[in-house]
Amino acid sequence: MTSVVPSREVVCSFQPSKTFRNHKEGTRITSIDFDDAGALALTCGEDESLQLYDAKAGKHSKTLYSKKYGAHLARFTHNSTDCVYASTKDNDTIRYLSLHDNHYIRYFKGHKKKVVGLEMSPSDDQFISSSLDNTIRLWDLRSANAQGLLTVPAPAFVAFDPAGVVFGVGCEQTAEILLYDLRNYDSEPFAVFKIDALRGSNPPVQWTKMEFSNDGKNMLVGTRAPAHYLLDAFSGEVLMRFMGHTYPAATDERQYMSSGDVCFSPDGRFVLSGSDDKKIYIWDIQSPVRDGTQRPVTALESKTPATNLAFNPRSLMLASADKELV
Repeated sequence: MTSVVPSREVVCSFQPSKTFRNHKEGTRITSIDFDDAGALALTCGEDESLQLYDAKAGKHSKTLYSKKYGAHLARFTHNSTDCVYASTKDNDTIRYLSLHDNHYIRYFKGHKKKVVGLEMSPSDDQFISSSLDNTIRLWDLRSANAQGLLTVPAPAFVAFDPAGVVFGVGCEQTAEILLYDLRNYDSEPFAVFKIDALRGSNPPVQWTKMEFSNDGKNMLVGTRAPAHYLLDAFSGEVLMRFMGHTYPAATDERQYMSSGDVCFSPDGRFVLSGSDDKKIYIWDIQSPVRDGTQRPVTALESKTPATNLAFNPRSLMLASADKELV
């Protein structure tokens, strides 16, 4: 198998190839995830369903309903036939589901309000969740009991570094990123990065995403504001602001925070963002920077809004979603 480097020419040539309308018409898709092999894609929506897709064949595979509990932030485990997802009603339990035969393997109980962040460790069976109840919980798929608990003002954003050794907690209210060693998660954070450009506003600037690049060198913070931010993952220095897109207005409705409208490409060179003008903007972090600001190298025509973005980890495939999956 040959590998293709995602050059600027290649990434800027992306165009829609398939549109899926498997979620109930008019309802929002709130999360997208690919499995480790990049062969499958999984979405959740406000219609209380999970939709499974064969990403390689470009086909819809299966609909699974979670009518009693709702479904949000579905994440593949390292077994592509299983996922974990957050409930949106009845209770705030996280459910561990077999996609093969649609049965629950385990329940993770503890959160008292909506779960707004859910991420699997890239290296093992641990995962992390954040909730509007002002807590971050660390879990292991093999145990129903939380392995760790942190108290952080909600909403908080969570992300693992690519080695699965460090996790970051992004605190919107204080415009800070707290870095924890997974082996000593009950200790104080070993680093606290203050994002001065986001501090001092009242109400606080709303965040949409926090993510490490796959090489572990950078971090990305997406916002509902004129700029997204690239930070040095070791020093916390803001390296550049990504500007030029249009952004949605801040909202009081934070129950259905999407899985993020901004992301890195797998090689960490490009940052892609949805935009209110129904385009997907692309920035090249290797481009020259003027006054700390990076301008887009292109804007892809999206035809529909892209309130969720996910880049396939193994192939040159981008998925976007709002009320349909593209």
